[in-house]
Amino acid sequence: MKISTRSITLAATLTALCAVTGFLPYVFFLPVMIAATTLSAGITAFVGLAFGAVSIAYCFLSPTGIVAAAFIQAPYIAIFPRVAAALCAFGVYRLIIRVVKPHKKTGRFAAVSVAAALGSMVNTALVVAMFVTILPDMSVGGVTLTVAVPEMLISGAIECVCMAALVPPVSLTLDRVVLKKRVTSKGNL
Repeated sequence: MKISTRSITLAATLTALCAVTGFLPYVFFLPVMIAATTLSAGITAFVGLAFGAVSIAYCFLSPTGIVAAAFIQAPYIAIFPRVAAALCAFGVYRLIIRVVKPHKKTGRFAAVSVAAALGSMVNTALVVAMFVTILPDMSVGGVTLTVAVPEMLISGAIECVCMAALVPPVSLTLDRVVLKKRVTSKGNL
C-alpha cells in the first residue's frame, strides 16, 4: 500500500481518537480496528502502539482498579496485545479480501466485521492471558485477579460485538470518501 498524505492524516486522526475513545467503554478499541481495515500494516501497528501508550497514561491519571494497577506494574501488558491485535486484524482482513475477493459492499462489510471482531478477541485474550501468567497473585483493594478475569472476558465479548457492528460502516466510508479507494473487478482494493 502506498502511503499518501490522506493515509497519514487518517492515521494521525485515529491516533488522536485513541485518547478520546479511551474514556468510552466497549468502543475504546475502535480507532485501532479502523486503522487495521483501512491503512497499511506499519501505520496500523503505530496506532495500536499509540493506543497502548494512551491506556498506560490513563492508568497513571486515574489509578483505580486492578487493570490500572496491572498496567502500571507491567506496562507491556497494555502495549503488546494492542499491537498484536491490530496486526492480526490487518492480516485477517487482507487475507479475506485476497481469498474471497468480494465484489459487493456486503462482502467487504463482512470481511471488515470478521477482522474487527477477531482483532478485539485477540486483544482480550492476550491481555487476560498476560495478566494470569505474569501477575497471577495480584490484588487491589481486596479484588483478586480471579474475580477480575470473568469481568474482563464479559467486557471483551461486548467489545467484540461492538467492533463487528461499528467498524465496517466507518471503515468502508473512510475507504471510499477519505482514502478514495475503489474496489476493482477482481475484488482488490
